[in-house]
Amino acid sequence: MSFELSEQGRPSYWRLLADKLQREPALIKVARNNITRWREQGHSALQRLNEWDGVLLAAENDPKGMQHLLSVLLDTNEDHERLRDFSPFAGVLTREERRRARELCGFRH
Repeated sequence: MSFELSEQGRPSYWRLLADKLQREPALIKVARNNITRWREQGHSALQRLNEWDGVLLAAENDPKGMQHLLSVLLDTNEDHERLRDFSPFAGVLTREERRRARELCGFRH
C-alpha cells in the first residue's frame, strides 16, 4: 500500500485528515451526519453516499474498519481515489487545520 504525500514529499490533505480521525474517531460522526443530511436533501450521488456510509460505519465499530477507512483515505488505489473525489468530511478539519493543509500541500481544498 502506498500512502499519499504531496509532490513536495509533505503530508497530503488526506494524511492530515486520516491522522485527525485516528486521534479523534468520534469525528467520523461528522461525516456520517453530512451523509444523512445529503440523503435527506435528495443528493444525486446516492451510491457514493452509501459506499462512504458503509466505510464510516465499519470504522466506528471495528479496528479493521478503521484500518480500511485509513486505506481509503491514503491509498493511491484508483477505486479509493474515485471515492475520495466525493468527500463527506466537511467540518472535520477546523479552519486553521484547512489553512495548514493548504500550506503543507501547496494545494487548495
